[in-house]
Amino acid sequence: MGCSSNARKEYRCCIAAENSAGKLKIAGKQYNACVLNTSATGYRVRVPNSVAKRVRGRRVCVLDFAGEQWEVEVKSRFTADSQFTDIGFTRTKELTRYTIPTSWSFCSCPNLNLYSDPAFLGFLVLAFLTAVVCLPGIGDSLGTAPRVKTAIQSFMGD
Repeated sequence: MGCSSNARKEYRCCIAAENSAGKLKIAGKQYNACVLNTSATGYRVRVPNSVAKRVRGRRVCVLDFAGEQWEVEVKSRFTADSQFTDIGFTRTKELTRYTIPTSWSFCSCPNLNLYSDPAFLGFLVLAFLTAVVCLPGIGDSLGTAPRVKTAIQSFMGD
């Protein structure tokens, strides 16, 4: 018994009703939309007929759904009843903005613990050593007090 190949080009994933809310931006205005299913190449969206009339020809729209933003183009259209139209969109360009975490801010990474990060612990050790060297008795005996004093004065602009 041989394996038969599936001739389907794409598979659609249905979206649960509680997760299907999306926003469709047409000519600068935003409208509520219900995303019925997704695939690797596009979306099927249900909108009121009044909104569907605004999507004409190959007009480019922007779809905000599930934290992503895509520039989409009409692929197919089906009027299910007198109130709603199902529009098949194909993805043309991803517009989702991504934030790149930097090493300069400790709180830019949501899963980073501020108190166990090695850079933060290194900063605490450096701050402690600087405080110890600046103490009047220890700084004078080590000979670092005059250097620390001139460094602070150069930063202050005196």
